[in-house]
Amino acid sequence: MFNWFKTSDYKNVVPMFPDKVPYIETPEQKSETYYSIGVTSDSRISIKVGYTTLTMNRKGIQDLIQQLQVFRDQLPEENNDT
Repeated sequence: MFNWFKTSDYKNVVPMFPDKVPYIETPEQKSETYYSIGVTSDSRISIKVGYTTLTMNRKGIQDLIQQLQVFRDQLPEENNDT
């Protein structure tokens, strides 16, 4: 039953590697959407980031843009030359 311990020929015990290995193509990377901006059916702006959706009317968007501009102006200038 355990005759394979006494022999030096292990072809029946250990699977041998094939002579030629088939070429396996790498799958294409799926692009991930980090955010999306759109308009809903009731004319509101919808901003999706991750699992969160923010829906605002025109006034809300204008206020958000103004707040972002204030914070943008407080940041130091970036040096993108390097």
